[in-house]
Amino acid sequence: MNKITLFSIQLLMLALITQLGMSQSTEGYYMHIDYINVEKNDIPEFENHISNILKPVQESRIRDDVIAEWYIYKVAYPGTQDPSYNYVFVSLSDDLEDFDDSNEQIIDRMSELADSDETNEFQKWLIPYRSELWRINNSVLTENDSRASKYFVMDYMDVQLGMEYTYQMMEDEVALPIHRHRMDIDQMNGWELFSLIVPGGTEYGYNFATGNYFSDLRHFEFGFTEEIIRQSHPDTDINEINETFAETRDLVRSEVWELIDHVR
Repeated sequence: MNKITLFSIQLLMLALITQLGMSQSTEGYYMHIDYINVEKNDIPEFENHISNILKPVQESRIRDDVIAEWYIYKVAYPGTQDPSYNYVFVSLSDDLEDFDDSNEQIIDRMSELADSDETNEFQKWLIPYRSELWRINNSVLTENDSRASKYFVMDYMDVQLGMEYTYQMMEDEVALPIHRHRMDIDQMNGWELFSLIVPGGTEYGYNFATGNYFSDLRHFEFGFTEEIIRQSHPDTDINEINETFAETRDLVRSEVWELIDHVR
């Protein structure tokens, strides 16, 4: 029996103890992400149209139960030196079908709420550089509105084939108690675990992600320190935790997104 298998058994035992203490909000929901690139000279006009045009459209979609929540972020710190997008649209729903032809839905509603010139001008910013569909596998938030935190950190993970279950168990039963401790001491507002639905395949580069919600930029630096790990897992070998994480996944990149507006 190898080290990962032994450690997985330990995690299963820990899961039986801690599962009842977990609070989960939107576990099982789906998340649609559009990555948008706006030219620098267009940013003032684009952001002005968010409140005048795009937000009312999303409010109408929520009123009609098409989506549950909507967020728009500015990419404050991109995960690459040559980023291809600088804004991100995030929509949540409990039904994947709600994302069918989502751009067409938005354009149709926009035509009803704004004049044709404004609608035509804004449509150029609705063509995403890339779109993704994710499933929210776990969600623990300090408050119902924790997703409206000022900062959101998206950590993109490449989990090895066949290690998906072990990786998710590591996140749920090892990383989550550490994040909960950070929430208890007001260093974090929430944490979520996502699995990528589409696009997919080994060539895409990643298949899981974690989302971390913060109110203050200075709290980013308080991560998996040895002190916090020991407080959350006093009887666990820290080196074994680090080695098992390293063997199950690679952190592809981390990005910091700053919230511009939201509707929920």
